[in-house]
Amino acid sequence: MSAQDHFKAASKCACLGTWIFYLVFVSSVVLLLFPGPTVESCLHPLLVALAIITIVCTVFTTIYQTEGNRILRASQLSDAFGVGIGEQMRDGYYNNNLPKTTRRLAATTLENTLFATEILHVMLTKERIKNCMYFILLIALFVCRWPSTSWLLMLAQTVFSTDLILEWIRLERFRIRTSRVHAHLEQFFLQSGNAEQPSDTAIVLAAFTDYECGKDEAVISLDQKVFDRLNPVLSKKWEGIKERLNIR
Repeated sequence: MSAQDHFKAASKCACLGTWIFYLVFVSSVVLLLFPGPTVESCLHPLLVALAIITIVCTVFTTIYQTEGNRILRASQLSDAFGVGIGEQMRDGYYNNNLPKTTRRLAATTLENTLFATEILHVMLTKERIKNCMYFILLIALFVCRWPSTSWLLMLAQTVFSTDLILEWIRLERFRIRTSRVHAHLEQFFLQSGNAEQPSDTAIVLAAFTDYECGKDEAVISLDQKVFDRLNPVLSKKWEGIKERLNIR
């Protein structure tokens, strides 16, 4: 499987998790509006089953995403240094014409962090809205149904709320790390970093490692629809950055 195949599989698992979230949301609303033993006997097993499926989806998302990151990382190093340690990427995948040096690695990482930062900004807006919706519902369940809510419902709610919080934190942290790496690499090019100097090479490798570790820590696929929508604007912005930083 290629890196893109792994990312597609991870996206499908994450998408399934999103649909499960909305199913749990609707089920919780039904429990809130129509309390009673009949409804609870039907929805409690469903909520527990969905919680288990969510855990499985999280595991497979992690496996596919990190493996895709590993393959893509090897390809980027292969492209930067002209060595055959990763799969061959299509022509034009890396949008710079620098020679096979550490400076080329810095440029591709700078481009990656530009796109990632903007896409994560849009994804975080959606994530914050989703979390607010869920926690308002969760508080309503606590207030209105605490005396009769069984431990099964509480288990499902706890699993989902914990997963939502962790995903939100991972997104926020990933964007912070990505923005920091982008700023460091931009400063590297502004100061005309020399790829032949060990100190400058260390700066580039530290930035590259920080970004790649951030991707593995986040275990989150960037939204392809958001990428497609922003791609024309970000590509134009990247051309401007290359001109400003003399990345030729």
